[in-house]
Amino acid sequence: MEEFFVGGELVVVSVTALVVSLVVVFHFEVIQLLNRYCPRRQLSSPNGFRNRPIILANMFVLLIAHVVEIWLFGVAFWYLLDQNGLGTINGYVHLGLLDCVYFSAANYTTVGWGDLAASGHVRFLAGTEALVGFMMITWSASFSYLIMVRAWGNDDD
Repeated sequence: MEEFFVGGELVVVSVTALVVSLVVVFHFEVIQLLNRYCPRRQLSSPNGFRNRPIILANMFVLLIAHVVEIWLFGVAFWYLLDQNGLGTINGYVHLGLLDCVYFSAANYTTVGWGDLAASGHVRFLAGTEALVGFMMITWSASFSYLIMVRAWGNDDD
């Protein structure tokens, strides 16, 4: 009877679980922080000028959070690809850290440009990153919508 996880598979699944946990908790904390510091609608400014910094800060902080999350996945790829037998990313002869971050960005945003492709056990991390990235991006979009409604109000007010 074959073991459920053998060698490299266990390493890839463990690293994937770790980086997914870090990304989700980090994203939650960023959104929690933004929610705490984004005040309710300010009626004293009819043109919404006082709300511009709130909305712009929200967008920039979320963008930075996504970049950090992409880098976390990129470092995970870089680490795993440095181990023997866990897979490769086809498309480059030698992959450096920035190449792994580029590959991570393509996965995270689900763009998948196609110039790089994972093979071997690291495909598990690549596929999981696409799902997690999609979830984090939609979470940010939903939260940004709520912040905009809070700052600008809606038609029901």
